[in-house]
Amino acid sequence: MLSIVETKDFSAYTELLAGLSLPEDFHLTEVQEDDTVRGYIIYAYEPEQVVIYALQDGHDLNYCDGLVRSVLFKAELRGIERAAFRITDSAMLERLKMLRFIQNDENILQRIADVMENCKNCRDNPANT
Repeated sequence: MLSIVETKDFSAYTELLAGLSLPEDFHLTEVQEDDTVRGYIIYAYEPEQVVIYALQDGHDLNYCDGLVRSVLFKAELRGIERAAFRITDSAMLERLKMLRFIQNDENILQRIADVMENCKNCRDNPANT
């Protein structure tokens, strides 16, 4: 069974977290399938935006989409309308662009609602072909 859950146990991520410049109050959410972690996303809420610092999806666009959408949904619940991606992995940035989370060279999603409400365009997304 697939689940996307926030974790407070960072022990498996010590080395990764040490290499990131994170605020004190960051969050880490994992995608788990059959009791195995398949990916994660590291993010933090700021007053005006949610910032995504790291994302690992096991090269599965469905995991990528689910992890990012879960964070965007939680940001919307907090009244946050914007997302910033501070990811340095160029291949991951390309997947985020393919999924239309990033639509400019600034790695910013100006309106989270555009992505969350715009599912009618999903069939036209090249990631779904």
